[in-house]
Amino acid sequence: MTTDVLRQAVQFQATKLGPRLFEGMSYATADADRRVHGLDHTKYPHLRPLLTRSLLREYLESNGLPTGWRLEGNPALMGQLMLASPENQMIMRFLKERRRAYPGGVPVAGSSTARQQYWDLDGGGRSDWEANLLLLWDYIPVVDGIWGFTLRIVNTIESGIFGREVRCDLNLDVVGGGEIFDNLEWQGDEQEQSFFNVEVDPAANDW
Repeated sequence: MTTDVLRQAVQFQATKLGPRLFEGMSYATADADRRVHGLDHTKYPHLRPLLTRSLLREYLESNGLPTGWRLEGNPALMGQLMLASPENQMIMRFLKERRRAYPGGVPVAGSSTARQQYWDLDGGGRSDWEANLLLLWDYIPVVDGIWGFTLRIVNTIESGIFGREVRCDLNLDVVGGGEIFDNLEWQGDEQEQSFFNVEVDPAANDW
């Protein structure tokens, strides 16, 4: 699949997924914040991301996904969450960005062969899917005590090296109404906010 064809296909699917994903993330981030109330975020930085992923799965299991999409992944493995569309040969792995650990926010594949193949399909990895995508989220500064979030879909073209930005040929920011913005340069907030600088145990992002 060429980059242009992939971009058009993902853009079309993102307009279908966007509203439901934003509903789910709004619920999940707010509920996660409520559940960890009273616990010091700097002391337990892994709790909110793990709860958010788990609560998003629960929301999507209850409310469903657009036609042609289904939930995959084993939630017993650190809340592993994937969205798959067999008819479109697309799969998305839901992960939190870690901007301090990973320049640009996109996690590297690490030492796992399976992850390396997923991140770098065009480089020789094997997959049953035509498009192996990452569905990435991150916090944005709070407004009136409520944590906001970003959501984007990327297609990596390399497994990545720690300390360097992972190269992508697709970077689509998804917003609440289903709109998407094609953006190969991250335009997120660069402030030194605790929401971006949280250091989460790598296991919390495992799948």
